[in-house]
Amino acid sequence: MRLFVIIIALIVLNAANVQAETVRVGLHYSAPWAYANDEGELRGIDYDIVRHIFNELGFEVDIELFAYERLVQKFRDKELDYISPMAFELPGAHLTEDYLEIQDVAVTSVKTAIKLEKIEDLEGKAVVAYQKATEVLGQEFAAAVAKGAYMEMADRERQLDLLKHLKVDVVVGDRSVLEYFSTKNYGEGSIEVHEIFPHTNYPGVFWDAELAKAFNEILIKMRKTGLLKKYHSKTRS
Repeated sequence: MRLFVIIIALIVLNAANVQAETVRVGLHYSAPWAYANDEGELRGIDYDIVRHIFNELGFEVDIELFAYERLVQKFRDKELDYISPMAFELPGAHLTEDYLEIQDVAVTSVKTAIKLEKIEDLEGKAVVAYQKATEVLGQEFAAAVAKGAYMEMADRERQLDLLKHLKVDVVVGDRSVLEYFSTKNYGEGSIEVHEIFPHTNYPGVFWDAELAKAFNEILIKMRKTGLLKKYHSKTRS
């Protein structure tokens, strides 16, 4: 009987240790999805969603924000257990359900008369985009920007500064992010938005298959109750 009690105690203790385990989370540093406010506190749509899910699962989380290229590399090096968003598959990793409603667009300055109706219209233009954009947006985009001046950088505010001063013709990136920084730095109505890319929902990714499964179960509940939509519709300022 005593041996049985000891075994049960060990099982309970092990379960408690698993639940107390801290999950190392990396998010893309990009307002309004995940960013630090003026006081240095982490905020954002993705940040709130991830915090809610891991809280529901009973896990502590250590969340850090990174530029996208570094985010992916730290995950590849297994310095992080979970990252978001993830735009492609990685061998041995487990994607979650899609949950981030991200729309990539091309934006131009209202000072110019540039018209963009399709991806091919980027040909011959000076374009700046986010890191790994040619991988995310595919061969058609890569071929179009190869026929002009093209560069990638992590700093969205710098991208829009280049656009404002007409150093580039087009900025390509997430509509929410570009509108957020454009309004913040230059006021409303300073950019023209061209929807030349399809709408896309992005997942996150785990190394641990069981964690991915548990994460998805909470996501499904959030979607059914409307909570996921509520997080996406929060004020993005």
